[in-house]
Amino acid sequence: MSSTLFQTLLYASLTLCGLGLLWRVSAWFRVRIGPDAQEVTPSQRVATLIRGAASALFGRQLFRFLGAFFLDVLFLRRLYANEKLRWLGHLLIVVGFTVLVLMHALAPVVTAKLFPGYQPTLAPYLFLRDFLGAMVIVGVAMVHYGRWRRRNGFSTTRGPANAAFMVLLTIVLASGFLLEACKIASPRAFYRMTEEYIGSTDPEQLKPLRALWASEFGVAFGDLREPIDPMLVEQGRELHRNACAPCHAQPASAFVSYPVAQALAPVMGFLDRSGADAWLLYLHLFACFIGLASLPFTGFFHVLAAPVGLLLNAAPQNLVLSASNRASQRALALDACVRCGICDVRCSVAPLSRYLGNPGLLPSHKLIATGALANGQLLRTGHEYDALRAADGAFLCTDCGRCTSACPVGLDLEDLWDAERGDLAAAGLARPAQWVQARPAFTWAESLEIDSAKRVISDADVSRVPLSADRSVFSRCVQCQTCTNVCPVVAHSIDSGHGVDLTPQKVMNLLRLGLRDLTLGSRMVWDCASCYQCQESCPEGIRVADIMLELRGLAVQRLGSVRSWRQPS
Repeated sequence: MSSTLFQTLLYASLTLCGLGLLWRVSAWFRVRIGPDAQEVTPSQRVATLIRGAASALFGRQLFRFLGAFFLDVLFLRRLYANEKLRWLGHLLIVVGFTVLVLMHALAPVVTAKLFPGYQPTLAPYLFLRDFLGAMVIVGVAMVHYGRWRRRNGFSTTRGPANAAFMVLLTIVLASGFLLEACKIASPRAFYRMTEEYIGSTDPEQLKPLRALWASEFGVAFGDLREPIDPMLVEQGRELHRNACAPCHAQPASAFVSYPVAQALAPVMGFLDRSGADAWLLYLHLFACFIGLASLPFTGFFHVLAAPVGLLLNAAPQNLVLSASNRASQRALALDACVRCGICDVRCSVAPLSRYLGNPGLLPSHKLIATGALANGQLLRTGHEYDALRAADGAFLCTDCGRCTSACPVGLDLEDLWDAERGDLAAAGLARPAQWVQARPAFTWAESLEIDSAKRVISDADVSRVPLSADRSVFSRCVQCQTCTNVCPVVAHSIDSGHGVDLTPQKVMNLLRLGLRDLTLGSRMVWDCASCYQCQESCPEGIRVADIMLELRGLAVQRLGSVRSWRQPS
């Protein structure tokens, strides 16, 4: 590749990368998540960031920021506390890729300056280059294995841009190893070197050197027959010592590329004729340039956003709690999330998510929905179903805080969910108890009957709703009204004069009559305090409270398919 073309592609990719970074970083000051963020201007957010940076560099918080940088950013302390296998995998990727960029991609300006006499074909650089590439591959495998081991039934959508970026990284690594293997085994590369340093490409004149390089350097000469004369090899060693040794070491230390070169030996003649070393170089460089240019536009932007988020966590408390800082950190969280799925594994409502078939209850999916809501995508026409499921996920959250405590990049997810709920409520997407109780139970039952084709769970699906679908559970009910008499919800409704549509004993009776759809929209089901007074007092031992909780979860799934938030329920 010509120097002009190389520099043109390099500067073009750096320019695109820089513009993309500016656009993505500006979103941290533009995107508004939560009702309180609507009042904070971008200039206020920038001013807060400047004050935080000044405090870090010139104030008493310097050592706190340094500690966060080394422990959280470099050594991934939070990830180590939660997932040691993935911590090791990420560490291998970060160290391997970073040193590979510095030592290999930037070798003329870094390695050559630090180590006089540097040549990429000398030891230990041959070994280190393969070792660092292997570190990245092993790290990726460990991360994917850790993710697979902790799978929860729902996969986080990464999008075509992220998939394409992963393909680019694969091409970079694979083409790098193949390019080095081709250079090791290529007779064409050998003759190019002898022409430059010896001034000859005559096979007969170079026969001793060819014998040495075929036996000890892995060059696949198609016209050189085995076995090679040892005396000829020794003759070539003197020529090698004078002309080649200062720049070339035996490539066996390249423990990945050298075996690949040996495997390519039978087809090396064809590869040389097709100019494999040239097109592999172009492929390698083009993949690197495209990856650099596209980095800010993919989910892998978290390699820059996550460290910023970790450092912001070390800011003084008065800045952390300020409205402008919270607004920026919420927007930053959309980019800093590494989609590791650890929060999904720790989530308290993960079993409910699987039961309802709604991944929107899981933190990683809620984060995606929060970004779509902030960008206005979730509220567009045609996305009603996604909006309803996102609202269910936001409002069924128990705010246990386990996602926040487990997050390896220290995102304040509790604050983010609270802000998301505020935006959803402002858009008219209420919590399930509100939209269910907005319509009478009989109206819901009619809607289910009319839209029976949309039912998600059939009456025969006893395994997923074992209590309300199994008549033996509630058939013993004698309608004694004990459950109603001890229910504090019924007592409160009588005292307040509001009344209830169905008492607990009536709910049991409807189930006995096979009218479960009439119970799903009942106020009793949604006002139930889960105090278990009814269940503990029932003379027949019927699990009344457990049935109420099951009906509530079933209602979210069944009634959600026949509702619209764009029209009054």
